Amino acid sequence: MQTMRKLNVPGVSVAEAAVGFEARRVRLLEATAGGSGVTGEAIQDPAQDIYGNRAIANLALGRFLPEANARLRRTAAWFDHPHPNGRHHLGECDFAAMKLARAYWLLRGGGQFEASAVDRIRRFFLTTAFMSHYHSENHDFLFYTSRYLMAKAFWTETFEAYGKTGAELAREDADWLLHFIRYRAARGWAEFDSVCYFSPDWECLTSLFDFCGSADGMPAGAAEWDIASDSEIKRLAGMMMDLLLADMAVDSLNGMYGGAHGRIYEPHALDHAKGSTYALQYLYFGNVDADSLGRQGTLVDAVTSGFRPSELIVEIALDRPDAYENRERKHLHNTQDVRPVHPIPGSIRKYTYYTPDYVMGAVQYQNPYPPGRAGWYAHHEQHEWDLSFGTRTQARIFTHHPGDAGPEHGYWTGDLGCRCGHFFQYKSAVLALYDIPEKQPHQFVHAYVPRHSFDEVIEENGFIFVREGEAFAALRMLGGHEWVTEGPYADCEVKSPGAKNGAVCEAGCLADFGSFEAFRKEIASNEMTFDAAHMRLSYFSTRAGRLFLDTKGTRRLNGEDVDLDYGTYDSPYMQSDWESGVIEIRKGEKRLVLDFTS
Repeated sequence: MQTMRKLNVPGVSVAEAAVGFEARRVRLLEATAGGSGVTGEAIQDPAQDIYGNRAIANLALGRFLPEANARLRRTAAWFDHPHPNGRHHLGECDFAAMKLARAYWLLRGGGQFEASAVDRIRRFFLTTAFMSHYHSENHDFLFYTSRYLMAKAFWTETFEAYGKTGAELAREDADWLLHFIRYRAARGWAEFDSVCYFSPDWECLTSLFDFCGSADGMPAGAAEWDIASDSEIKRLAGMMMDLLLADMAVDSLNGMYGGAHGRIYEPHALDHAKGSTYALQYLYFGNVDADSLGRQGTLVDAVTSGFRPSELIVEIALDRPDAYENRERKHLHNTQDVRPVHPIPGSIRKYTYYTPDYVMGAVQYQNPYPPGRAGWYAHHEQHEWDLSFGTRTQARIFTHHPGDAGPEHGYWTGDLGCRCGHFFQYKSAVLALYDIPEKQPHQFVHAYVPRHSFDEVIEENGFIFVREGEAFAALRMLGGHEWVTEGPYADCEVKSPGAKNGAVCEAGCLADFGSFEAFRKEIASNEMTFDAAHMRLSYFSTRAGRLFLDTKGTRRLNGEDVDLDYGTYDSPYMQSDWESGVIEIRKGEKRLVLDFTS
């Protein structure tokens, strides 16, 4: 397998990041449009541009106008054509609606937009039901955002599928959006830190920020409270964008979003460059190797938006020279109550340890759903723990129990319907236990350890040791290990047989250990005890202390139960009490308070 090249990450200051923003924006906009070498036919190809992202980029650049308008007309005729990826039309109609709303508000009144495309978009919103039959967080946010924006556009007209005028719907949807954004600020996002579902949320927020709160954003006849609500939506959207970028920055290294994630897919688990957040960190922060992006585009919403992050958040993204712990807490998602009106008790606790050489993070604990409540969504496509190095986009290690339930419990992500994984981390060490039910088809766990992304890989004393630059890691699979040598994961996958299994991983760096040899010697001498009969695991790390984990909910550090009563955010850079809705972002003496309650 070809060795992955090392990243050449630019060292940019806050001032340089600001100066270079426009050049980065144009580069990404052109890549999103397809570049100067792409013909107009590609815009018409549904497989190339399902919802119209590329078409809008070309219209913004004044390129391939007939083809781009044709592509948007096809998107607006969503229910008249087979879905190019074979997905059900009712599943992703809200994705189409959001892109059409963006196109309408961004391009209206301009010469690029043909009247026939505008009319087809108008008919889409006024005559069809475009709420997805998937009621996850991002789907409902897409629906209410797109309907609110288009209800403002067609204020006096009746939306046939909903039996109400634009004015009536706008008032309902404004209330939903204000509640939804405030709730997420207070209790976190269900699809937390997702490197792919960040995108639909960002689509919604950019359009709310760009097209709300302006003098021409509300139609004649709007009441005083309509105008006030519209301005408040813009304010909250802008603050939430700052919050999401800060949340991402504190867990990221060189544009790579480290640690645990809610809802990602196999490509994102195996390569940081495949996540949509990688290009967005390039856009907003500039601390990403541009060559590693290739001709990758991004959300047209981001590169056509007037939003710019607060300077303090950019500074945090670019300058975190010391190691630190980050604790976060997220609510349990209920697809029957997305807004939500009656939140489910319990939460997910996430922990990340950042260093300038690597980022390690895990889902520390998550409460089970109460009996009778929709208790399947947490664990859904979840990435439970991860160790990522800052030098290559595939230089990462994690363990997982593979399933056969599609992406919800796939070969590399998710635990839906099984929920056999348990994890505990403190600083540089993480423990994992897997108690695999007999009904599961895969009675083994595996690890992702891509040989081609490390400078050295050495096996001794039952451990797999890796060195990448001046950073090290040790992985011990409790059921033993065997490398996969054939197929798509050859020399990347390590299998460990046994239904009662687990792993220990510890990381370190040259400055702490003096040499890779010294690291290997110390780790191999650390005490480790695994009781498979009772599913208990104890590991004594010379650096991190004595960690204990079982499958009954116990997590102990140095003999004491760990306090898992986390705030919504708790790190040197972000502070927020659970459910408060007030977040303080800080660096040194600088402060930025995001108050979603006022």
